[in-house]
Order: sequence, then C-alpha cells, then structure tokens
Amino acid sequence: MISPKRHENGYRCYDDNDLSALQYVTVMKYAQFTLSDIKAMLSLSCDQPTAECNEIGKRILTTKATELKQVVANYQNIIGLLEVLLPMIDGVETYSSNQERIEAYVKQIYEDIRQSKITQSNNSNENKE
Repeated sequence: MISPKRHENGYRCYDDNDLSALQYVTVMKYAQFTLSDIKAMLSLSCDQPTAECNEIGKRILTTKATELKQVVANYQNIIGLLEVLLPMIDGVETYSSNQERIEAYVKQIYEDIRQSKITQSNNSNENKE
C-alpha cells in the first residue's frame, strides 16, 4: 500500500507523505477496516480522485461509522453489566439471588452483539458489490 523510495544501499526512505499514509493505515487498522477498505481510502489521496472513488470512500466511511457506533454501544452495555455485577459479588448469597437477572442481562448483550455482527456482515457484502 505504501511504496517508499529506496536508497542505493536498498534501505527504504520514507518521506512525509509515506509517514502520513502509515498513520492513516495504523488508525484504520485499529478501527478494524479491511485491507481492501484501507487501500480504497488511501486511493482517495491520489492527485486526481474520481467521483466514483469519492462515492466508494463515502460508503466505506459511513458503514464503518455505523459499525463503530454499534461496537461502542455494545461496550457501554458491557460496562453497565460490570457496574451492576460489582455490588452483586459482595457475597455468594447476593450473586446467587441475582443470577437470573445477570443471565438475562448477559443474554441481551449477547443478542445485541450477534445482531450487530449480522448487520456488519451484510454491510460488508454490500460494499463488495
């Protein structure tokens, strides 16, 4: 994806544009963009982007923003579960008496995560078309 120049000794020489691209790649990898999405996004920074390229980029970014919002919501639900659980594990009796409630909470989070993965998979398939 990045093609730095090479010195006579074969060492790679990264310029500011290469370093900027590496930063973009690092951020996109962290956000779990696919390699094909990263390549498409990097192509937007070419000298003469096309309208088609721009539309692809907008679609990729919109899809990823939706996915990340769902992931954040799932993590917030998990944090909520942990905050509910902490007081419940003060004693064995407390945990036992709340076990059904805890299991229902975990089941709901599981279903939310499962549904978001199905949605992500469908969105990924749409982007490939």
